[in-house]
Amino acid sequence: MGRIILFFILIFGSAVIQTSFFRAAGIFPASPDLLLAAVIGIAIYDGERSAAAAGVAAGVFAEALGGDGVMLLPVFYLLIGYVFGIVSRFFLKKNFLSWLVYMLIAANVRLGYSFSYLMITEPDLNLFLAFKNILIPEFIMTVLFSIPIYFFSRICARPFHKQIDMD
Repeated sequence: MGRIILFFILIFGSAVIQTSFFRAAGIFPASPDLLLAAVIGIAIYDGERSAAAAGVAAGVFAEALGGDGVMLLPVFYLLIGYVFGIVSRFFLKKNFLSWLVYMLIAANVRLGYSFSYLMITEPDLNLFLAFKNILIPEFIMTVLFSIPIYFFSRICARPFHKQIDMD
């Protein structure tokens, strides 16, 4: 039960910061996807089942707190959590560098998701301006601002795992 509460706080807190602070502040060129980092952190340190459940919750929170009306994010985060949970079991150790590799891969997948979404919803889209003003800043901001989320996800998972499991 404690694990569920800690992961709920991590996912909900990330969703609130992502959808409220970054969108309202307007000082950054794009809103980073902090939920992606939280789901990958849970996938690495608690496995694919927890990450898949956290992914669904992350998608629902993202859509409920600031979504655009299309409920695809729960499926997106579910797949990210499940796939990276399985991959992290067989490849690389459970540490920051492994998480960073997974995060860069997932941020590229998110870039593709955002690009597809823009292509569908904006028929008169200028590709150069979309990459310059939306997609590339979102990618960079996601990777940079997700680093603290990694440490929070590790702290949330630590009470439930042996030190040997968390190199």
